Amino acid sequence: MVRWLWVLLAVSLSSGVYFVIRYGLRPKPIPVMNPTSFERFEQVGIVTYKRLRQNIRAERVVLIGASVRVNQDDSIWIGFAKAALADGQKILLYLPESASSFDWPKAVVQRIYTSDTFQSEGFGREVKELLQAGHILVLLAPSNQVSHLVTDSLSRRLDKLVGHPVLSISSLPFDANPGQPDELLSDCLNASEDKTGELRLGCAAYRVERKFAKKKLDPSKIWGVMERHGLKEYLLFTYQPQGG
Repeated sequence: MVRWLWVLLAVSLSSGVYFVIRYGLRPKPIPVMNPTSFERFEQVGIVTYKRLRQNIRAERVVLIGASVRVNQDDSIWIGFAKAALADGQKILLYLPESASSFDWPKAVVQRIYTSDTFQSEGFGREVKELLQAGHILVLLAPSNQVSHLVTDSLSRRLDKLVGHPVLSISSLPFDANPGQPDELLSDCLNASEDKTGELRLGCAAYRVERKFAKKKLDPSKIWGVMERHGLKEYLLFTYQPQGG
């Protein structure tokens, strides 16, 4: 009897550790790319792919989150797609109709545009039908719908759909040279209590701003920072020069 109690305790502990790593109530960010300057936004996406190359090559589904606050966000993900194609990857793009004007590389295997909100049963069936050995299905959606840090996010739903955690990269803006701490600081102290998880995204960017504030990053340059916030959860922070 005692032996079974120890077994149950071990299983409970290992399960708890798994879910903390996977979704993390208070995950400790792991640096993937410290502040790096770029001349073009497309280069941010190219370097992002190269930094995560080994991880991405092992995936069949990759989620990318777009930020409405980074004007050149489309260039970042176009660069990401170009780097993957140059690496010999076969890519299928599943995109919202709003992304139809993006200048995606012609070499992608297929581009599927949808007006679906990714909530319907039809969406799940279509994703399953699109999964192919040797191909990577890349889905684009707003960052606040993509990240594992957000409750009922697209990434969490796809985890269940495909039977394992999917890799997600969410784009977020950050200020290269923030001023004094603002009112967001007090909210971030209780970010783990945020039931939607969206506050965690804002606080993650805020923490990056404070972390690198002393470096006095050149505000005339494009800057990129990337961290891992869970098992397959990556946040890409991009600073856009004013007027850029």
